[in-house]
Amino acid sequence: MGMKKSIYDLPSEIGKEISGHLPSIKAKTNAILDKHTRTLFQPPAILSKFLEFVAHGKQDHAEKIFTIRKKNPHQLQELLLERGTVTDYSGRTFTNISAYEYAYWAKDKHMCRMLESHMDENTKAAMLKRCEAIESNGLTYKQHGVEVKNSKHFDLTPLKTALNNYIDGYDNWESSQNCDAMKAAWMEVGKEQRDVPVHVANEYCRKDRSFDPTPQFNEDKLPRKLAFHNYNTNKGESWFPLVISDSSGLAVDFALIRAGRGVGAAGPWGLDAFGGAG
Repeated sequence: MGMKKSIYDLPSEIGKEISGHLPSIKAKTNAILDKHTRTLFQPPAILSKFLEFVAHGKQDHAEKIFTIRKKNPHQLQELLLERGTVTDYSGRTFTNISAYEYAYWAKDKHMCRMLESHMDENTKAAMLKRCEAIESNGLTYKQHGVEVKNSKHFDLTPLKTALNNYIDGYDNWESSQNCDAMKAAWMEVGKEQRDVPVHVANEYCRKDRSFDPTPQFNEDKLPRKLAFHNYNTNKGESWFPLVISDSSGLAVDFALIRAGRGVGAAGPWGLDAFGGAG
């Protein structure tokens, strides 16, 4: 006997029994789907995604979320003021923080400007007080299990120090062919590059201007690019999310330089990579 292929092929008494349950099954299925949809667009779900987009530099994505609230200006302002938990690409987890507070701490002025453009006067006043509190007391976050307190803003000093140490030691290391010391110093640069907020990586990776001559960083828009060319693999890769193993990755076998205009960031290592160690 062949297998029955539909409810209509079943004996009439069985078909009637199953058909009697279909409205109930359909109603329950629709209820599940409706619950899922409502959950997706409830404030906690939107807030979580909104915070993630801001911390990850996905400015266009963050702004599109406002379209969900554009018909209700009150809800839009609530979203801007709402606080939650977010982890950035470098593994810093902030709790009880709003999107603007994170952008302010990270010194991401492009993200700040976008968020400000959607604030009403009351929200701006409230956010000013929060920023004043950050300037006075800083923020607390956890990174790799370590709690950091009273952090008023991301500090570029460790990256600048690592770069200066590499530059200061380069000539001696090159003349003595001390490749181990040279590479160790360069990996320290990479270690600090792991830690930068995403907008710093965007500045490295943008192709429309280089760091020479030193730019004013006053452009109206920041290309949110994270791609770089890895000379070790001769492939295009992404700065974030970090992909690191025991044998490869940022600060393992390369660090990043800002290449010339039209190239963006590049990740070489080796004495012949770009006329020196690198």
